[in-house]
Amino acid sequence: MLDVPSAARQLAPSAWRAAAARPLDRESLCAALAEQNRRWQAGPATAAAIERLRDPKTVAVVTGQQAGLFGGPALTAWKILTSIRLAEQLQRQGQPAAPVFWIASEDHDFEEARQTTILTRDGKLLAIACRPAFDGQPSVGAIRLDAAATASLAQLSDALPHSDFAPDLLRRLGACYRPGHGWCDAFAMWLHEMFAPFGLIILDPRDARLRALTQSTFESVIDLMPSVMERLLRQARNWRASGKTPQVNIRENATPLFLEIEGRRTALLSDGQSFYPKSNPESRYTSRELLHILRDAPLRITPNALLRPVIQDQLLPTVAQVVGPAEAAYLEQSRLIYEALQLAPPARWPRASVTLVEKRHAKLLSKLALVPEDIFLGSQALLRRAALASADKQALDAFERVKTTIEGELDRLQGALRASDSSLADALHRGREKIFHQISGLEQRFLANQAQRQEALARQLERATDALAPYGKPQERALNLLSFLVKYGPGLIGRVYERIRLDTDEHQWLAVEPEVA
Repeated sequence: MLDVPSAARQLAPSAWRAAAARPLDRESLCAALAEQNRRWQAGPATAAAIERLRDPKTVAVVTGQQAGLFGGPALTAWKILTSIRLAEQLQRQGQPAAPVFWIASEDHDFEEARQTTILTRDGKLLAIACRPAFDGQPSVGAIRLDAAATASLAQLSDALPHSDFAPDLLRRLGACYRPGHGWCDAFAMWLHEMFAPFGLIILDPRDARLRALTQSTFESVIDLMPSVMERLLRQARNWRASGKTPQVNIRENATPLFLEIEGRRTALLSDGQSFYPKSNPESRYTSRELLHILRDAPLRITPNALLRPVIQDQLLPTVAQVVGPAEAAYLEQSRLIYEALQLAPPARWPRASVTLVEKRHAKLLSKLALVPEDIFLGSQALLRRAALASADKQALDAFERVKTTIEGELDRLQGALRASDSSLADALHRGREKIFHQISGLEQRFLANQAQRQEALARQLERATDALAPYGKPQERALNLLSFLVKYGPGLIGRVYERIRLDTDEHQWLAVEPEVA
C-alpha cells in the first residue's frame, strides 16, 4: 500500500545508514553527473548537490518520468517538488541528501512523450505535438529535435495567453527546444530552467559511463534469468488467482530486458535455452553472446519497467523513491528481482497530488455551492447545478409545492376510490404517472430556459472544467505547467513548493494568485 505513514516507517534512520553504506563508485558517478548537468546548463545549486553526493554519507531521493514535450504534464513538477522537499526534510533531520531526477530516456513509447496540452488564451484546451523525423522505433534518448520543434514553439506562442511573463518564458523555452538538441537534452535543460534554485540533479541513463557502473547487475540478471522469471511468473499467477491484476503483464518466455537492433528497441525473450528478440524470433543469442554485447555495446541492452528501479538503486544511494500509484504497482512486482539479487528495495514515497485552482474558478465553484471535487461529476450534471443555482427560487419552490400537494390529494382520492370502486382507483394510478410526467416536463423546460439565459455561466463552467479536470482527467495528468507559468510567473513553482505537503495522502487543491512582474 502506498501511503505516507507506511513510507515514513520505511524511511527510518536504519534505512538512511543502509543506503549511504551501499558500495558505490561515487567519484565516477558524480563525474558523469557533473558533466551531464553542466551540458544542460545547471546552476550552482545543482553543482553543490552533486558535490554533496560525493560524500559517502549522502543519500539520494529519486524520482523520474518520461521526457514529455515542454516538460510534460504538471505531475512531473509535483514529483520533483516532492523529492526536493523530502531530501530537505532528511537534511533537517541530520541526514545529508540530494534530489535526483531520472529521465526515462531508454523508453521507446514516443507517442505519449511527443505531445502536451495547454490552456489557450481563450481558456480552451489545445494539444500540441512535436514529431521530429527518425527511423524505426528508437529510445526517446536517441531522438534529436529538428524543424518540428520550431513549429511546435510557434503554435505554443500563438496560443498561450498574453502576459508580462510570456516573452521571457518563450525565449527561455526556445533556447532549450532548439533544432539539433537531443529530445532528452531539451527536456533536462527546461527542468533546470524551472527548478534552478532547488539543487535538482538530473540523470540520463543512456550514458556509457553510467552503464559501466551497473554492468555487474545486468550480468547477474542474465545469469539468474530462469530464476528471476520463474519468480515473476509465479507471482503473476498468484495475483491473478486472487483477483489482482499485475501492472506489468508477465508472459511465458518474457525477460526484463530490451535489445536495440538497428536503431529499434525490442523486447528480449527467452525459451530457457537462448534469448531472441520479439521482433525476430529466428535471431538467437546465448547468455555468453548477450554478455559480449553488454561489454562491447552496453547501451544496446536496456531494462524494462520492472528492472529499471533495480538498476537505478545499484547506481545511486537511493533511500527513497518518489512515485505515483502506477509506479508503486511496478515496484511491488520489482521486489522479486531485488530479492533474487539479494538486494533491499528503498522506501516508496507517494508524490504529492496537486490541482492548481485559479481565483475565478474558485469563485465560480463557490457561487454554485460546489466543492472542487464536484468538477469530476461531468458537464451535464454541473450544467444542471448551474441552472438550479441561477433559477428563480420562487418558481422552483412552487413546482415542489404543487408536486407535494397533488401527491397528497391523489393519495387521499385513491384511498377513497379503493373503498368504493377499485377499477377507478386503478385508473387513477395510471393517470398519476401522466400528471407527474406533465409537471416534470414543465419543470425541465423551465430549467432549460434558465440555462439558456445563463449562457455566460455555462461557458464559465466549461472553462473551469477544462482547467481543473481536462478531458475528465486530473489536471496534473493532462495539463502542462506552462498554462500557469505564463499567467502567474516563474515564481509560481516556488510558491507551490512552499505550500506542498508531504504529510498527507489527500489530493491538494492549491489556490494560485497573480505575481507582479
